[in-house]
Amino acid sequence: MYHDNDKDVCAKWSETLRLYHGTSCELESALQAQHQLGLSEFELLQVLGGRCGTAQEEKVKMKDIETEMYLSQSALSRTVTRLEKAGLVERAACDFDRRANFLRLTSEGRDRLAAARPTHQEVLRKHLT
Repeated sequence: MYHDNDKDVCAKWSETLRLYHGTSCELESALQAQHQLGLSEFELLQVLGGRCGTAQEEKVKMKDIETEMYLSQSALSRTVTRLEKAGLVERAACDFDRRANFLRLTSEGRDRLAAARPTHQEVLRKHLT
């Protein structure tokens, strides 16, 4: 049997899911239509370029990217491969640890991220303010 507090929690959870679903669907659609980027691809570019315009290192370890992303390791790998084929990111081996891999944005990747950020922000503002 549910208590009133349980119903409130369930209602909040349902509202969170609706908000997430609506926002992510619109982000996916707008980013794809205007910038030829999926949402996961944009998020990966954001991690590499620094979230919300904050500075980021020149190259980022794949392990660090995995902790920031919501994707499985295989989904992240497929996303990296798509971005690499599109010329937006490049892989770099670690000089001192052969097991470590780095990613960095190319100049084209920086340009695409800069162009897509206003679209991303517009959709977020629409849904979250």
